[in-house]
Parts: sequence; structure tokens; C-alpha cells
Amino acid sequence: MNTKLAYFEDCYLRELKAKVTSVQENVIEFDSTIFYPEGGGQVFDTGTIEWNGNKSKVIEVRKKDGKILHKVEGIVPKVNDIVLQKIDWERRYKIMRMHTAQHLLSSIVLDNWNAETAGNQIHEDVSRMDFSPIKFSEEMIKQIEKEFNAKVLQKIPVKIYITSREKMMQEVDEKRRTLFARMPESLKEVRVIEIQGIDKCPCGGTHISSTSEIGLIKITGRV
Repeated sequence: MNTKLAYFEDCYLRELKAKVTSVQENVIEFDSTIFYPEGGGQVFDTGTIEWNGNKSKVIEVRKKDGKILHKVEGIVPKVNDIVLQKIDWERRYKIMRMHTAQHLLSSIVLDNWNAETAGNQIHEDVSRMDFSPIKFSEEMIKQIEKEFNAKVLQKIPVKIYITSREKMMQEVDEKRRTLFARMPESLKEVRVIEIQGIDKCPCGGTHISSTSEIGLIKITGRV
């Protein structure tokens, strides 16, 4: 049975009751989860699970062969136990802000210099982004910061929704069409992160609901 990804529908969900469906030593599967498994450049969530007076830490979450595997530290529940999942919200919220910041910054670079995001590493305190083909000057960095922070102050809504791949390919401009074209042909529906009036991007990660929540940024280095 596939694990329901509760964060897909509500990134602000902090707690969730879930049933244990599999236990292998200290690695657990649930019927649903609020914990994000590492992937797409975004680091995994951490937190706790509570059941029958017991409490253990969730220290790592991975996706393997379509399964969401939660590694715990402490007592391990049994199959069919109902646990209360609690996310490390302060850490998660920082990651959400970082990931939406990555989308906004990527859109600015794409629109100004036609450079695509080639990779990224999203963490709670510092993140890294790779672009190609481009070489940034100090003037370009200043321009990016200025445009980015202006959009933060504009409090632009960020929407998350599921739509058809075909519809999205028709709606987005040519620059962004390549992002959707990279997905497997078998994938007919896509989860879209839309910064209203600015960017639409396929993504399975966690995000905030307004650019105002990101806060002002400072680009600290470039290669």
C-alpha cells in the first residue's frame, strides 16, 4: 500500500494520526505521513511519533522503491499501532521558506538571462543553487537581490495544485515548458507550485503561501 503524502495537500500540517503498516528494525512505514522524504534537492523532515505513552524521534526520512521510510531513534511501534506524528515545525518552516525562495530566485534568473536551474540543495539555514549556462557578475547579483526582495515585499500569493500535464504545457511560456517536458510521459498529472503572475513549476516539495513569508535575502557567495 502506498503512503498518503499529507504534506502534498497541506504544507502547514504539524500533526497527524497515522497507522503503522510496516516495521523493519528501526525503519517504519505508515499509511500516511506529514514527513517529507529527502529528494528534489530538499532535505528530509525530522520530528517525533507518540503512541500508548511512548515517544520516539524521527531522525531520517527517505523514499525507496515508492515507499516512504521513516528511521526512528528509540522505542519502535508495532504494525497496526496508531501514532501521532509531530513535525519539527521550526525546522520545516525554514525549509519551506527556503524552497519557495529557490523557486522565486530561479524564475528571476530564467526571465532575465535564460539560465535554467541545473541543481539545488535546500536546507534550513543555507541553500545552494546551480544555474546553466551563465556566469554571474557582482552587478547581476545585486540585480537579483533587488528584484527578489521587491517581490517579497509585494506579498505575492503562492498556490499549490494538481493539474494535467497537457494543460500546463499549454499555459506556461516556452522557457518553463522544458521543466514539464522533462517529466516522464507516463505522468499525466503534475503538482504545480505557482508564484502568482511570476512562475509555475512542477514540484513535490513543501512551500509557504506568500512571498512575504520568505523574508529578505542576501546572496552570500558565487562560483
